[in-house]
Amino acid sequence: MGSVSEQETWQTIAARKQAQRESKIPLEWRIPKDILPSADINDVQDFPRLSGLFTDQELAITETTATDVVEKIASGVWSSEEVVRAVCKRAAIAQQLINCVTEIHFDEAIARARNLDEYLMKEGKTVGPLHGLPISLKDQFNIAGLDSTIGYVSYIGKPATKSSTLVQLLIDAGAVPYIKSNVPATLMMGESINNVFGRTLNPRNRELTTGGSSGGESALVTFRASFLGVGTDIGGSIRHPCSYTGLFGLRPSHGRISYQHVTNTYMGQEAVRSCAGPMCRSAKDVRLFMRSVAAQKPWLHDSQCVPLPWREEEEVLPKQLCFGFGMGDGKVTPTPPLRRAMEITKAKLMAAGHKVIDYVPHELPEAAEIVFKMWSADAGAEFQRDTDASGEPLHPQLEDWLGHSAKIDKQSVSDTWQNQHRRALLSQRWLERWQATTELTGTGRPIDGLIMPSTPFPAVRHDGGYPWHYGALAPLLDLTTGAFPVTKVDLEKDKVPTNWQPISDKDKEVMEYYGKPENHENALVGLAVTGRRLEEEKVTAMLQLISDVVGVDY
Repeated sequence: MGSVSEQETWQTIAARKQAQRESKIPLEWRIPKDILPSADINDVQDFPRLSGLFTDQELAITETTATDVVEKIASGVWSSEEVVRAVCKRAAIAQQLINCVTEIHFDEAIARARNLDEYLMKEGKTVGPLHGLPISLKDQFNIAGLDSTIGYVSYIGKPATKSSTLVQLLIDAGAVPYIKSNVPATLMMGESINNVFGRTLNPRNRELTTGGSSGGESALVTFRASFLGVGTDIGGSIRHPCSYTGLFGLRPSHGRISYQHVTNTYMGQEAVRSCAGPMCRSAKDVRLFMRSVAAQKPWLHDSQCVPLPWREEEEVLPKQLCFGFGMGDGKVTPTPPLRRAMEITKAKLMAAGHKVIDYVPHELPEAAEIVFKMWSADAGAEFQRDTDASGEPLHPQLEDWLGHSAKIDKQSVSDTWQNQHRRALLSQRWLERWQATTELTGTGRPIDGLIMPSTPFPAVRHDGGYPWHYGALAPLLDLTTGAFPVTKVDLEKDKVPTNWQPISDKDKEVMEYYGKPENHENALVGLAVTGRRLEEEKVTAMLQLISDVVGVDY
């Protein structure tokens, strides 16, 4: 099915693809109609525990962390097969409740798990640090024999002939791929919705998004239908979904994690690069993923990878850290839930003996201008080509931005070069200002990391759009950035103060967009910590420290 025939509409092709997906859910894992939550029940997060469909053992397995799973499989407490079966079952339930799955790989995963168990029994050792661990993958990542539609109808029926390099490296480390997750078509929206698979819902409030473009991954992991998922991030696509769903995540610098043989948009656009990284339930799991991939020496398989082994010595942090504290970017301030998360984090870090100084990243608005100009250099020609191929429409938000009706002009080579030069100048200013904080920290060093929200608001209602976010600087300057959970929206505490005054027209627009906490009920709230380029070890260690000191308040 390589092209759309005159006899078939895009709707027909998409419906057949959805039916194919549904057919791969075993009958014994279908939710009985008499206990299926009705559409008006928004909170389905605890359905697996309350439904009676899961054994105590299955619940115990699926509700732990990736780090615990690999330890228990290696020690023989659990078999890989029982772990994989349990998480596949929970993923099947997740799909029926929140529509987060694209490609199902259950049978192959169970067979691989069985082989891994046999190897461990015969050899008395694991094949690698991820032995037996089920890992979910954003739809972009190729598994040979499966489609990677990335939400385009015209990509249906074109299965990958070769797995992504990262997928193979994970398999070599012992991981078990079992499922792929939903994305927005084009990968360039803050919500995971497309004409092939539909819309992904937030399990804590199905009227809310789980973010984009790694929103299918964040839905799976927060629902405990995945221990560890692999997302990608070019403008916030790991950080935003993690913030919305209470996860830890990492947007590494380019070259630490392979991006080879990944289905993508903006192929050849290298002014601002997308990077792959983990989305998981604990800071330890971030470290597990990064160390395990580094141990496979990805630079021997992917010429774009940096020949940089995992540096354990860089994980050793000074006894006292100093964090920059970015309460907004000078143009837009965080809404009440994000402001409260910032204050919680600040107070707990200071109580633990660490320092915090104000560091507002005024460079962010310019970074956003530069990035959006890079993304629109072709005036939407790529997006239009891949939707025109099937006749499907672009989502209205994308149509307004880069669709045919947008009628924007392509940029000249000179325009592109000038924009890239702006990035170089901004990067130098950022470095100099970061270094200048040495005079303020009292540690003899510049700030160790910058803590701030990745968006000024918590998870929003569907089709809400993104009037503003803080996600552009990290990919533009290739800064290692981690995400961590803090709290959840509180209907009493997170009201807009009666004396609140906007600092700009955009600030006013964002606060009106937030509206009131009831619009975001049950939304989880996270923050981000940004380091320097190629500081994955340090940022991972800071995530662990923040996890230990700040904890999670929900």
